Amino acid sequence: MISSLALACPCQPPHREPGECPTLVRNRGSTSGTLPSAWAAPREDGLIGQRLGTFRVVRQLGRGGMGCVYLAEHALIQKRVAVKVLHAHLAQDAKLVSRFLAEARAASRIQHENVVLVFDLDTLEGRPYLVMEYLEGVTLASFARERLEPEVAVDVLAQVCDALGAAHAQGVIHRDLKPANIFVLPREEGGYRVKLLDFGIAKHLYAQAEDTPTQAGVLLGTPEYMAPEQCGEGPVDARTDLYAAGVLGYHLLTGQLPFSGRTTAEVLLAHLRVTPRPAHELAPRVPAALSRVLQRAMARQPEERYASAAELKTALLAAISPGRSAAPPAFHARLSVKDGEAPRRLGCDQVGRTGLFLRTDAPPPLLTPVRLLLELPGGELPCTGQVVRHVTPAQAEAWGMEPGFGVELQHIPADFHETLTRLLSGTRAPATAPVRDNPEAEHVLRDFRNRAQGDHYALLGLAPDATRERVREAARLARQTLESLLSGALSAEQRTQVERQLERVSQALLVLGNLERRVEYDGARRNAAGIIRCLAEGLTVSQLEEARQRFLARERGADSRSLVHLLSARLHEKSGQNAQALAAYEQAVQADPLHLETLNGYRTLQLKLRGEPRRPSGSWPTRPL
Repeated sequence: MISSLALACPCQPPHREPGECPTLVRNRGSTSGTLPSAWAAPREDGLIGQRLGTFRVVRQLGRGGMGCVYLAEHALIQKRVAVKVLHAHLAQDAKLVSRFLAEARAASRIQHENVVLVFDLDTLEGRPYLVMEYLEGVTLASFARERLEPEVAVDVLAQVCDALGAAHAQGVIHRDLKPANIFVLPREEGGYRVKLLDFGIAKHLYAQAEDTPTQAGVLLGTPEYMAPEQCGEGPVDARTDLYAAGVLGYHLLTGQLPFSGRTTAEVLLAHLRVTPRPAHELAPRVPAALSRVLQRAMARQPEERYASAAELKTALLAAISPGRSAAPPAFHARLSVKDGEAPRRLGCDQVGRTGLFLRTDAPPPLLTPVRLLLELPGGELPCTGQVVRHVTPAQAEAWGMEPGFGVELQHIPADFHETLTRLLSGTRAPATAPVRDNPEAEHVLRDFRNRAQGDHYALLGLAPDATRERVREAARLARQTLESLLSGALSAEQRTQVERQLERVSQALLVLGNLERRVEYDGARRNAAGIIRCLAEGLTVSQLEEARQRFLARERGADSRSLVHLLSARLHEKSGQNAQALAAYEQAVQADPLHLETLNGYRTLQLKLRGEPRRPSGSWPTRPL
């Protein structure tokens, strides 16, 4: 008979026992009989048919302890997305709202083909919601109901490692890796693509404690996949996720969990005391070498595990293909990063459907947009992308490969993969008459080239204190304008220029659409109006101070120079010389633009000179100064 607790479980379908719920926040030491108060919340389907921004909610896809996930469609173009909405009763809890927003920030930092894409974040009647790509596939929990063949399991795990590597490169630890948080989608060309999702309890390595809202005595995660340091009070880092990946691999290959128990406490103790049987003893088709890789990934001490997700991936692949060595590059690519800079010719390999690996010991910085001209046996093929991974010389030596960096391709034309396959095989394209420049497209491109001479604001045609909503709208319109050109007749040079401008628009949105990135950008530009806008839209004082400390590390002595002007401004203001005081404040802001006290004095005096009522300290304006 189903337990009465099933009536209270917020998941759909409900679980029989609290210990089975994958999204439950468990109190330390609790048993499967403990019923958290959050489980008593009623189910809500009142959002079906409502509008969330430009999307209309169609139906519920799933429900967890934090919120519901809905299928939604764009009102005009019928684009389908998944929308995660925080439960209404939880939206009253500031800490849980903070945790939900932390998921959005964590996921938005990671741009990778194996991580679910986050498009937007907004609120509806006080309830925050997250707009993500809609995945038409199944969870790994459904996909792997039986043991997987070693080759299939390693393919899945290798993609999980790619996703974790991208997250770790952004300073984000997932901390809840498990089959329910991994989606498996079929590829058109065969095989499967993995998508990692649900960063709801992710920890930001480089952020303050406010970014990871936890409470003393509360256990975040799924006990069966939690590393020993996560079960106790030890420091959590990237190797914590690698432990979970080892548990995941063991489960996929053997059909059994390496650590289990009747209660949460028994499971946690198993991680600390039990050494699981090697996977090849339970599943004879598992190579012993692969079994050893999993055992090392699940080592109790973090220093005994693999040092990075890339290292674990290399070991997994080598375990099922022993004796592999670094192969010569499949082809070469000419790399351009900045306009006017001579391109570099590098060895290049194709990685998956939308990735390339370029061999060099001097890679561009992570997230740098790059332009590539692939030199293939059948001809040349231009493309653009973004740097998503580095392999250092030390890592390369340990992994038996060459150093370099990974690029994720972006703005890929519909026929790109067909053309790439043809050119890789050595088949040349039939000769065609070159397409001449399109005059109408040239007029649009000239406007973008002129705007690109400025900064991100100029590129998008924005005021220096534009709202985030205006930033997103301007970027959408710019992309729409440029993408419409690609559907027409363009010369090869014009097509390259369109792709280049699309990359610049994406970079502008990446910076200006995120408060933490934008305030650093505005600080470097001494854009006080933009900094004040960030504060008005929710940037915290802690985040501002973190950005300031990084600014001062680059601009030595800026705080001392600013202090001289700040003291001068106060003296002038005290003596009624407001014009001189405002000029001194402006000099102080120019020297140390992220100093909260200077910004507050500057803003207050501006309002006073305009005859506007003085606002309380820290209440930032929602309209231009």
